[in-house]
Amino acid sequence: MTAPPHAGRYRIEQLIGVGGFASVYLARDDELRSSVAVKILADNWARQSDVRERFLQEARLLRRADSHLLVQVFDLGQLDDGRPYFVMTYADRGTLEQRLAGPPLGVEETLGLMGEICQGVAVLHSIGVVHRDLKPSNVLFCSRPEGGERVMVADLGIARSTDHLSGLTLPAGSPGYQAPEQLYFDGAPDARADVHGLGALTYHLLTGRVPAKPEQRVPPGALRHGVPEAVDAAVMRALDPDRAARWPDAAAYAAALSSPVPMELTPAPGEPPPEAPEQQRAAGHGSARRRAVIVGGTAVAVAGVATAAAIALVQPFDAPPGGGEDPQPGAVTSAPSPAADDTGRWLRDDADIPREYRPLIVQAGTYCAEPGLSPALIAAMLKAESDYDPRLSDSVRDEYGIARWTPGVLWHWQPGGLQSPKPVPPFSPELSIVSMGRFMCALGPEVEKLPGDPALKLAALYRSGVDPLKRADGIPAKWRDYTAEVARHLRDYQPS
Repeated sequence: MTAPPHAGRYRIEQLIGVGGFASVYLARDDELRSSVAVKILADNWARQSDVRERFLQEARLLRRADSHLLVQVFDLGQLDDGRPYFVMTYADRGTLEQRLAGPPLGVEETLGLMGEICQGVAVLHSIGVVHRDLKPSNVLFCSRPEGGERVMVADLGIARSTDHLSGLTLPAGSPGYQAPEQLYFDGAPDARADVHGLGALTYHLLTGRVPAKPEQRVPPGALRHGVPEAVDAAVMRALDPDRAARWPDAAAYAAALSSPVPMELTPAPGEPPPEAPEQQRAAGHGSARRRAVIVGGTAVAVAGVATAAAIALVQPFDAPPGGGEDPQPGAVTSAPSPAADDTGRWLRDDADIPREYRPLIVQAGTYCAEPGLSPALIAAMLKAESDYDPRLSDSVRDEYGIARWTPGVLWHWQPGGLQSPKPVPPFSPELSIVSMGRFMCALGPEVEKLPGDPALKLAALYRSGVDPLKRADGIPAKWRDYTAEVARHLRDYQPS
């Protein structure tokens, strides 16, 4: 849907993020002369009362917390067409996920940053709220007027008050960061689920890797020189599969990270004293493990985005639709969309790509570092699929929208996967285009080793799936005309 020129008194300037259920725009408050972010619920969901209520609940929780350690909500309202929106802090310095794509932070810098993140989560715990989806894309940075920056915890779309958490609470969270109990029905995650997420964030920042499975996991110090033993112990306890063995809340974990020596294991309220985590007892620091040093640069970017792309196809019925990277109404993909006048870095300015879709195309084409994936490829495929027609409706093939998704396939690759409501045509360009990037990043690695041009293999993959490419040992004959057309458009769209 086209961006509105205004949301109340806030003048919309550009799209900065999209998800399956809402879009976020950079806007200008001319009266207060400041920039803000405006989150607007998508039109197709605004008429569903349960989704609308969950969207507004995020704003209410953030307003209730009202802390500079969290994204703050200043206003909410409704557009003329009935879509609700709320106005919040503009994170002008990006996300933690974006920073993970750069050089690794120092150990001390990591611990200082985690201390601030823990403080923000502790604010939520102090008012009886469990975040349930802590991950790098939900940690934002904002400039301070006096210089420097502050850290903000964002995205409470699947947060719950502890007095509403019960055995009926269904799966939630993002792979690599979610606690084991969040994978199951009756998990009723409490503050210790957030402790697991904080531990995973710390591990990722220290090592450049999302924690492995518990049976394969080693302490951060085994992968990076200079991590204090006390930090190893604190992180491994935070990640313990048994929540009774974890720190009871974010404040306790923050204290453990800042302690010069390992703190004694203390049970959560009402829990028996736990055994020391097995990972702590077995942890070693031999030379072989020391050689497994931190992954940096592009490798970190791939690891971070691959985790985001491999979204769990589980999402709480009692949480807003949309899980994983963008799990809730109003959630946005981790990489902000570029301004329309900045897309010339990726797409030829004189090409026939509609201006209103260029930021979405760049976002999908830079969703991860998959070989062959690029904004020019996404644009070329959209041209071949629909000639950029967002109203395309092919009922014979059951394909709809600008990217010709079928409802059943889009259901898998939309933000939140199968536990989000099944999408119903017409599909918005925001949902259709962003989901293409998610598809490519999740399945692209499956065909990387097959012969053929990497970009055209992805185009064929989009049309046929993984198995046909593997059986054909490359691009199937059935789709070579299609990939030839994509190749022509790709040449036309790539910047010189």
